Amino acid sequence: MQSSVCNHEAARLEALHKYQILDTAPEQAFDDLVSLAAQMCDTPIALINLIDTNRHWFKAKVGLDIQEIPVDLALCRFCIQQKETLIVPDILADERFAKEIIVTSEPYARFYVGVPLIVPGGQAIGTLCVIDRTPRQISQKQVEALQSISRLVVRQLEIRRNLGELASIKAEYKQTQEALHQSECILHSFFNSAPMMMGIVELVDNDILHIADNLATAKFFGLTPEAMQNRLAREMGATDKHLSQWIHYYRQAERTQSPVRFEYSFDTPQGQIWLSATVSPIAISSSKHPKFAYIVEDISQRKQAEHKIREQAALLDITTDAIVVQDLSNKILFWNKSAENIFGWKAEEAIDKNANQLFYSKALPQHREIYNSVLKNGSWRGELQKISKSRTEITVESRWTLVLDEHSQAKSILIVDTDITQKKQLEKQFLRTQRMESIGTLASGIAHDLNNVLSPIVMSVQLLKNKCSDRNTQQILSIVESNAKRGANLVKQVLYFVRGIEGDRTVLQIKHLILEMQQIVQQTFPKTIVITTEIQTDLFSVCGDSTQLHQVLMNLCLNARDAMPDGGNLSITAENIFIDKNYTIMHLDAQVGTYIVLTISDTGLGIKNELLDKIFEPFFTTKQFSNGTGLGLSTVLGIIKGHGGFITVSSCVGKGTKFKVYLPAVHTDTNQSLENIEMPTGYGEWILVVDDEAAIREITTTSLENHNYKTINASDGVEAMAIYAQHQDKISAAIIDTIVPNMDGATTICALQNINPQLPIIAVSGLATSEQIPINQASGYIAFLPKPYTVQELLRLLHTVLQYDS
Repeated sequence: MQSSVCNHEAARLEALHKYQILDTAPEQAFDDLVSLAAQMCDTPIALINLIDTNRHWFKAKVGLDIQEIPVDLALCRFCIQQKETLIVPDILADERFAKEIIVTSEPYARFYVGVPLIVPGGQAIGTLCVIDRTPRQISQKQVEALQSISRLVVRQLEIRRNLGELASIKAEYKQTQEALHQSECILHSFFNSAPMMMGIVELVDNDILHIADNLATAKFFGLTPEAMQNRLAREMGATDKHLSQWIHYYRQAERTQSPVRFEYSFDTPQGQIWLSATVSPIAISSSKHPKFAYIVEDISQRKQAEHKIREQAALLDITTDAIVVQDLSNKILFWNKSAENIFGWKAEEAIDKNANQLFYSKALPQHREIYNSVLKNGSWRGELQKISKSRTEITVESRWTLVLDEHSQAKSILIVDTDITQKKQLEKQFLRTQRMESIGTLASGIAHDLNNVLSPIVMSVQLLKNKCSDRNTQQILSIVESNAKRGANLVKQVLYFVRGIEGDRTVLQIKHLILEMQQIVQQTFPKTIVITTEIQTDLFSVCGDSTQLHQVLMNLCLNARDAMPDGGNLSITAENIFIDKNYTIMHLDAQVGTYIVLTISDTGLGIKNELLDKIFEPFFTTKQFSNGTGLGLSTVLGIIKGHGGFITVSSCVGKGTKFKVYLPAVHTDTNQSLENIEMPTGYGEWILVVDDEAAIREITTTSLENHNYKTINASDGVEAMAIYAQHQDKISAAIIDTIVPNMDGATTICALQNINPQLPIIAVSGLATSEQIPINQASGYIAFLPKPYTVQELLRLLHTVLQYDS
């Protein structure tokens, strides 16, 4: 019900406003009508009252000096609500109106008659009313007269509106005539002065007859417009090739009865010219030949610009840097080929996406600071951590430049990203080595002085203990002696760390140290820790100090014990390995040659990734302050480096830690090692190699083919799936990097298993351990190989997984 009332009032106000009469000056026609109403009813007050949203506005009035009153202060509102004549002989006697303000104050109305002004649409937009200050009666003839006058008021409103519309139409017509005349002048001027060629022609047999041409066309042919009239194109030098081309498009426009646009070119002594032409059929006239209008524009500059843009775009795709353009709301507008290669998303996947949501797992204050800096200074440069499609973290050197439009307003941001992930990893490894050397230099400098300080203390304590028999004194001296020896032992560990003490180097068998360590662990470690050992039968010898290497094993086993407070498994293995050139490229400390590798692994608490680069630093420890000096692993590192070896570590929180100690083997050269070390060969099997690094694909392929395998390569997961779908009948196994673009390695492995659950697969990664990769670890057809790896390790593991297929 409320909605209906609102709609009614809206329609009423719309009808009122169509007359555009509110707040207009007095008009004689309306003044005469209201005077007539006052005379006929013999009342002192008469009004033509138009009721707006919140007021009564008087177009004409007799007996009142005001122009308007609020909408709720008059009886007229009741009259328009009922759309019928309202007669109130004595207002005070009528309870509906007795308390109205116009009754209790000026003009003290006692008598009221109101006739609604009903417009053609049926809406009551106001009233014609008469008012007296004394009660009285009104005759039926007077009422009918008022109703007639109200109709005259409405008719006058209609006449007034029609006259206004007519005046408006006349004004618009005049403006249109003037505009048409102006357009004709402009069109005539344009036709004669337009830079593009235009005109009207007829098709006559297999030629084109020029009827009317502008000055630009005439100049093109080296003639005047008059000289071109009624001349055939062939007479003006048009070739058969261009004539047949034009006639083809003219006939097409004739068939479709619509404009046809085309481009064509021709050679001149000054170079190639490109033209864009539009031909349109003209309505059939008295002529027996079809007529056409044409417009031809020289687009040579545009074509040259397009060619230049294509060349530049090709250069953007050739560069190895990712080039991205985003607007000021971070929406990606441009994405080159290198961006696809670095981040993994194709252009169609990245364009129109929000850059922050694509590159970052969460918004950081740094991103807003960079954005504001670019807007303020016009550029920004620095290093950022971004993520790829496979959710791999990538370090980039990023350069941001603000792009302005033709009005020098900020338009977009150009971003050039250089992938420096591998560079940063190598820098980190180099800086750690440099830091170790710096600390070693410092430590070796103070070790001598520390020994000089501690030696007199130890000797003096011995003398004092012999001279003093007091028990308390003896106890104090024992404490001093114990701490002095502890300090001396720390100095000794520092000297081991900096390789200041070479020790007695002899050729020895590591297996004896391992068996001795196994016995110590079984006797002294908690029974909840189970130790297992595995030693290759023909394990090579090493040249080293048995005491120092024993200390290496002891430190690593003690760390493993501390990492398993609730028990677990401790494993020590030793095997021969040949490190090839490929491995040395991936690990700076490695040299080509034969090594033995000691692997000490536990199932303990594990180490966080952010701490792995710090654990070999002197005095760094993850243990409580009172439970370790932080020199254990730094000493281990110093001893291993002193023996010409190196150490690696991998860990997974909650899964355990694995240390691998590489020590050079003795009395073996490269040729001997290659002959002695088992290098399993294939039987012509086809191996699918999937890696986005071309160098790794190439060396893996060469190594496999040198050992009687055949290979087929893919650079990403999508390509790998396509190749396997085509050649699955001959592919015997797959070697897949877990970090590849378009479809990551884990997804590719799962997809291949869905096709063939028995396909042997080796998952390869340099950024994770086998526990961190979401693949089916229980499957007997899947194995994990961490980077860097040697050819020997690859061939052995491949031989192992292929056994399941036999």
